[in-house]
Order: sequence, then structure tokens, then C-alpha cells
Amino acid sequence: MKTIVIAFSIILLASTSCKSDETKIKEANELTNKFVNEILLENYDAAYKIYPGFRKMGQFWIPREFKISSSSMETDGKISIYCSYSRGNKNSNQLKFILGYNDAGDLRIENSKGLSSFNDSPIFDYCKMKGYFSSKENASIDSDLDITKVCKLYELEFDLLVSKCARYISENVIMDKSQSTLERGYLGDSFSGSIAIINNTAFDLYSGSVDFNLLLMSGDNICDKKPISNIYSINAYSTINHEILYEQNTCRANKYIVKVEVSNRENFGYEVVKKLIYAESLE
Repeated sequence: MKTIVIAFSIILLASTSCKSDETKIKEANELTNKFVNEILLENYDAAYKIYPGFRKMGQFWIPREFKISSSSMETDGKISIYCSYSRGNKNSNQLKFILGYNDAGDLRIENSKGLSSFNDSPIFDYCKMKGYFSSKENASIDSDLDITKVCKLYELEFDLLVSKCARYISENVIMDKSQSTLERGYLGDSFSGSIAIINNTAFDLYSGSVDFNLLLMSGDNICDKKPISNIYSINAYSTINHEILYEQNTCRANKYIVKVEVSNRENFGYEVVKKLIYAESLE
């Protein structure tokens, strides 16, 4: 029986070897296109057969407007396929597949780079900066499967860091009362004046990652919260002055407090990674 299995394997190897590189690349392109079509149709069982490791990937980008750019035969017999696709507002995302033949002689996708949703994410940048793609984790930065494994391993660590930094900016981006002239109107139903907002942190803050709000206070209680319009950013360790003209005072507040809160953790995560040494130094 063992002799029959060996002989069958030799036959499969011989049949595969007889194919030209051009034929192999053509078959690889066709199989890759089939895999992407199965994803688009949400036929995941069919996709797993083509790319067995895809089952371990978890979240992934949907490769819409998928197009193969080039394909090449590597010296180790693997086939590299370079592609582009669009997602959201980004029309030129890069994707790579590595294909090879299994023991049964079937062509399969063995790995990829650019399909995992951890690609192009702040936690991916964080793991790179921390050196987590190293021999210690035995992980390659060129592999979606390894990227997923490492990012999941350190996801909680990064989330806790982002939460700490978000709490820090909420406590240290404040209104400078000495430079603010915000006052309640004569009838008590409106307020107007200028506010000075001081960013006492090393983070550059943008409206795409944080919300700038004004808390209306009645005594020590928050009675309403209003977004401060037309504030788009405030740089690290800087102050901005903003005019407010006759905003409705819904609860006849007698005190006002600026509150800056993270509204998009992913966007803010990029700023945390950019200022990583500072972020990790915070208490």
C-alpha cells in the first residue's frame, strides 16, 4: 500500500512538473479570481478550500474592484500574485497572494498580505514599533496570518493604552477661564462670548478623532452638552480662541466647561502610535 501511495505521489509531481510556468501562472490567476469572487458572494466554505488559512484570519477587507496587476514564478516554485482593490474611500489598496501545490498536487493559496483588516490599522503600526514582529513571536510582517496572530495577541494592550490616553486628554484639554469671556444673556435664555481652549498634552487633536463639546452647568450638575462648531484641530501644547455668538441656553446654565472626548478610537490610535514614547510615559 505504501508503494502505491509513493507511486501516486510521483505521478502527481511529474504531472505538475510538466506544466510550463506560463500555465501555472494562468491557473494561479484563475484560482485567485475565484477565491475573491467566493468572498464577494459570501461563499466562505468554498473560499476556505482555496485558501485554508483564511479560516484563521478573522476580520478582513472586502476586496472590491479587484484586479491582478502582475504575477511571477518564484525560485522555490511558489507563485506570487500582486493585486489592487478598493475599499471605502481608498481606491488603490495593494494585496499579495502566495500560491503553491499541496501534497495532493492541488493548487492552493498559502498566504497573503493586505487582506487582513489589521493591515493599515493603528494596532499594526503599534506592533511594528514595539518590535512584536520578531523572532520572539516567530511572526512575519509579510503574512496576513501572522499579522492577525500578533495583532490579536497585543490588541488588549493597545486598547488599554488608547483608553489611558483618551482619559488623559479629557482631563488636560480645558477652557482657560482667565482668557474666556463666555457669559449668559440678559434674559438667561442664551450665552455668547469667547472661549480659550488649552491643549496641555503632546497630542495633536483633530475633529476626526475627538469631539469638542461645551458642558452647560447648573451649579455642579451638567444640564446640557453642546458641540462647539467650527473647531477642526488644536495642536499639542497650544491654545485656540473661539467665538460663540448667542447660543441657546437650554437649561439657563450659570457655568460652562469645555470637554474634549475621543469620538473615533481608530483615528486617535494613529496619534497615540505617532507619539508612542510620550503616550507610554503617561500615568
